[in-house]
Amino acid sequence: MQLQYTLLLIVAVVIATARPSTSPTDASRPAVEHMSRIDSSAFVLFKYQRPVGRETYRIRRDSAGSVLEAASSSLPLGSAALLRARLQRAADLTATSLTVAGATSSMTDVDAFVEVTHGQALIRQRRDTTHRPVAGQYFLLTPYAPFALEEALLQYWEKRGRPATLQLLPQGTAAISVRGRDTFRLQGRNVVLERLTVRGVIWGAQTVWRDARGLLIAAVGADAELDRVEAVREGFEPLLAEFVRTSVRDAVNDLAHVARTVRPVQQGTYAITGVRLIDGTGAAPVDDAVLVIADGRIRWAGPRVQAVIPRGTVVVDGRGKTAIPGLWDMHGHYAQGEWLAAGLAAGVTTVRDMANEIELITALRDAVRAGRALGPRVLAAGVIDGGQNPLGVITADTPEQARRAVARYHAEGFQQIKIYESLAPALVPVIVAEAHRLGMPVTGHVPAGMNAVDFVRAGADGITHLNFVQAVLRPASGPGQPLRAVDTESPEAKRVIALLVERGTVVEPSLARREQRVHPKDSSFERYEPGSAKAPPELRDALNSVGVPAAAAERARAGFAGYVGLFGMLYRAGIRMTLGTDLVVPGHTIHRELELAVEAGLTPLEAIRLATQDAARVMGLAQESGTLQRGMRADVVLISGNPAANISAVRNVHAVVTGGRMYLPAPLWRHAGFVP
Repeated sequence: MQLQYTLLLIVAVVIATARPSTSPTDASRPAVEHMSRIDSSAFVLFKYQRPVGRETYRIRRDSAGSVLEAASSSLPLGSAALLRARLQRAADLTATSLTVAGATSSMTDVDAFVEVTHGQALIRQRRDTTHRPVAGQYFLLTPYAPFALEEALLQYWEKRGRPATLQLLPQGTAAISVRGRDTFRLQGRNVVLERLTVRGVIWGAQTVWRDARGLLIAAVGADAELDRVEAVREGFEPLLAEFVRTSVRDAVNDLAHVARTVRPVQQGTYAITGVRLIDGTGAAPVDDAVLVIADGRIRWAGPRVQAVIPRGTVVVDGRGKTAIPGLWDMHGHYAQGEWLAAGLAAGVTTVRDMANEIELITALRDAVRAGRALGPRVLAAGVIDGGQNPLGVITADTPEQARRAVARYHAEGFQQIKIYESLAPALVPVIVAEAHRLGMPVTGHVPAGMNAVDFVRAGADGITHLNFVQAVLRPASGPGQPLRAVDTESPEAKRVIALLVERGTVVEPSLARREQRVHPKDSSFERYEPGSAKAPPELRDALNSVGVPAAAAERARAGFAGYVGLFGMLYRAGIRMTLGTDLVVPGHTIHRELELAVEAGLTPLEAIRLATQDAARVMGLAQESGTLQRGMRADVVLISGNPAANISAVRNVHAVVTGGRMYLPAPLWRHAGFVP
């Protein structure tokens, strides 16, 4: 594989110097002329609609078929990601060999080789080698591969008569469906493109446009770390906004189909009897309790002996189950519609989305609110960044730009503002003042050039990721010296803790996200997060590619244990905390966040309260949500088992109630592509 990787590096240099020979004008030329003439082209790569890189590819034809060589280079958030691929195809477009190596995102990578000869596939992935028989129609494609390879997949699909599915090697299945044709106006002329939905190449649905000759023009979906990305063929960049809007419309329509297909098993007025009740306040569980739900509200929650169940009420037997409030994920990035189904299936009934494309997250929010989509209630924090390499397109480099950015999010119905790392520190108090004037708290990353103490003193209400707090709790190290251990008893640390307690600063630690980053790469991620074993193969592959080399694993795990312990110490010191996932495994990771909170020394009841009542308080909604008490919004998770005794029981979701409607999780998991 090292030789193959070296060859790919050489190929990448050659491809990077080639200028594309296509343009929007080529779209009207016949397919035969195009296929015999064009040998190279390129895509512009976007992340949250911000250009971050470029992919180039070249096709070389010979008597045996063709060789496609692709190389992409991107700089998302300042972290270089280089990806290279080589695909050999026969004259009938059947793929015979594939090599892919490099970074599929700033966190994930791939190193794979597949070769098919005489009906047998040789598959090398990292250090593992397997052989598999191959029959029927298939294509060679790794998840999150260069977009040029997806173009080749679609050309093969066309050649084979557009089958509904195609087997992929090394693993998975591609499902391709036609959505329709779109007419765009570009450079004074109409451009007609076919719109497709592709599944199995990335996790979830990807919207793709092709021209009449089979060239991929644009693709909108997510990358291997589940951030929103777009790829647009050079020359078609002016259509980016239209591509995004159309993909959002498709996502909402797909969610409406899920809502029509997955029906509630209970709604209206009903009672859950014989259940163990954990109300989210931290109070002791109540055995043999009753919940009465009517009109989307809790009408009674308490001991059976005191309950009055109206005559004729439908009764649900809750024996052996525990009822807890619907979970709150306080750090989501719902960059795909499938997140809604996965979150609800896991018992998440409210999510705080912490950075997204406005077009997508407002559409998902409104679809859930209107009942057109099934999923958690969406509360949004709008991200503002700045500088040379910002996140997203809502940026600020002057006070006036900062105020306009806050005003736009407020007008779009966002609840909070999230500051990101490249923002100029001088703009933090400007954003805080404007946001507070409009009733919007401010949270986020600590910008470069200031520390957590500066951030809080500038008026920030919260901090996402514990590492920003950890940094100001360490004693200072000299130049070139290793970082010193955190000492929460030092005078400096005590002053920091006192400041955070006094200001009521809310810290969201993202423990599971940190665990994903530091887990040993040579061990399956399932060992730490069993939910990843239920993910579809294209996502499971990406999840297992994150981590540290074996040589650094022991030190990384020790560091992570200290990180978790610090969270527990700060919680005991009185700092306000809340729990959020920041991606990782859709749905499942909120359960891991609760498990890690208990590992940090919290009791199961304290951990549950963090993910329910305390989260509702942070969002100013504790008077109507977050606990199982009379008059509250009927968001409930029914769990098989007793999470007060074993917090991991939260993984055993029997049913979830959102706004009074009860759903079983299995159909939701299947719609998200997961094994229930």
